[in-house]
Amino acid sequence: MKAYQLRLYPTLRQRRQLEEAFSACRYVWNWALDRRTRAYKEKGESLNAIALSRALTALKKEKVFLKAASATALTYVLKSQDEAFQKFFNKQARYPKFKRRGRVHSCTFQLDKRRGEKVFMPGQLLRLPKLGPVRVVWSYQDIPVFPNSATVSCNACGQWFVSLQCDCIDVIHPPATDKTIGLDLGLSTLIAMSDGRKEKPRRFLKNALRRLRFAQRRLSKTAKGGSNRRKQRSRVARLHQRIASKRANFLHGLSTSIVRENQAIAIEDLNVRGVMANGKLARSVGDCGWYELRRQLTYKAKWYGRQLNVVPRFQRTTGVCPDCGTVGEKLPLRVRSWTCGHCGSAHDRDIAAARVIDLMGNTARSAGIDACGLAHKPEEAVS
Repeated sequence: MKAYQLRLYPTLRQRRQLEEAFSACRYVWNWALDRRTRAYKEKGESLNAIALSRALTALKKEKVFLKAASATALTYVLKSQDEAFQKFFNKQARYPKFKRRGRVHSCTFQLDKRRGEKVFMPGQLLRLPKLGPVRVVWSYQDIPVFPNSATVSCNACGQWFVSLQCDCIDVIHPPATDKTIGLDLGLSTLIAMSDGRKEKPRRFLKNALRRLRFAQRRLSKTAKGGSNRRKQRSRVARLHQRIASKRANFLHGLSTSIVRENQAIAIEDLNVRGVMANGKLARSVGDCGWYELRRQLTYKAKWYGRQLNVVPRFQRTTGVCPDCGTVGEKLPLRVRSWTCGHCGSAHDRDIAAARVIDLMGNTARSAGIDACGLAHKPEEAVS
């Protein structure tokens, strides 16, 4: 699947309809989760979306407010809960939770392909169920296929967006290259590359921290339920949104250039969640955006036909000589450069680690396995 996110400007009537749809979707999620939980505890039954959809039809006759939402949006809630339980059974996530009032600000509509241009015309028209035509800023003029669904969301700043999900299509791959690269992520240096380049972190949160603290202090002094509190909460949300947008824009440019220039990319499998548990490092790590950078590299490598190898988490990369392969002593963080005791080569700590990561990725690629030890065909290898 590939998604295209567009800015949405609904009318006042459409905003009210969307807010009612958000509430209806939240109610259906909680109702379905309660039915599933009680059915399993009392009877040992496992309900799925098909069984619950029949009960939902009867529920809509009892709860009239559910008719304000599109039937496709409510059905999609049941499908999403099926996926949530599947992740729980596969031990990829925790047990699904009930959703609190005021916390759900999105819903997904299924689009009817049979109506064709009456529903969707790239750059011209988007018609959503129950809402009719909506005003959209067409940032993407050349969406090549009819979208399967449209997810409408509203962020904390009051900005509305619609995300159009399309079937995955073949992306035009850039010319193949022989270049490979290893990436070592850090805090003082965001990325050290095996070709000797370094990318410094931009510290978007740190640069705006003074203004953010001032805005949050003013928010804490306003009266609950008042208009001043609502206005100040919006100011704080806009500050957070600006920080996140700057970080995302920087990481998108960085990840795209890396993927375009290299045929194979090797990165280290960092325990980001474990590092974030460290109170002294959590803010700096979050400000750097390690996880987001890896996420972007992963899906962009698939788009551009590149190979991404992930070096195992506990594989030693720091203090290893990339020239002779000698594994030296563990280096404390204060040591930024060192000399190999075997061949006498002088190394920058981060660049040497990136070169070792690149060598591991190349070795795995030539052996027909990825850096985590999983067998694959080299030409299809994308971790």
